[in-house]
Amino acid sequence: MCLNNEIWTPSRLSYNIHNMVDSFNLCFKNNSQIEQVDRFIRWNNDNYSCVILNVDGSCMGTPVRASFGGIIRNNAGYYLLSFSGCVNVSSDILYAELYAIYQGLILAKSLNITELVCYTDSLHCINLLKGPPMRYHI
Repeated sequence: MCLNNEIWTPSRLSYNIHNMVDSFNLCFKNNSQIEQVDRFIRWNNDNYSCVILNVDGSCMGTPVRASFGGIIRNNAGYYLLSFSGCVNVSSDILYAELYAIYQGLILAKSLNITELVCYTDSLHCINLLKGPPMRYHI
């Protein structure tokens, strides 16, 4: 495993190793051995009465590839539109996260959505979009 010059605590390293072992074990079980567990999920609009855009970017693999995706729902949580794609020009996770936001906004504009709330798990993207421009940021 390549840590990309990151410093990991022993507990984080141990967690990641155990998680990978579990993933590998699941790959070699046949479907009859896998216990089906119901998972209840809930979508939260955080009491906004407008359209909600959820986006995410991803970067993984060898060679490293970046991709993005998102979903647009109305305020009741009903599906309106989704999108996904691969970022061919970069393998940078920040670029993938920003590109997901960009594509979601383009789609919302094409649907004539005037009120929109966007959710992302990238605090760095939020800070870049909300904060003052960073002079030396790529």
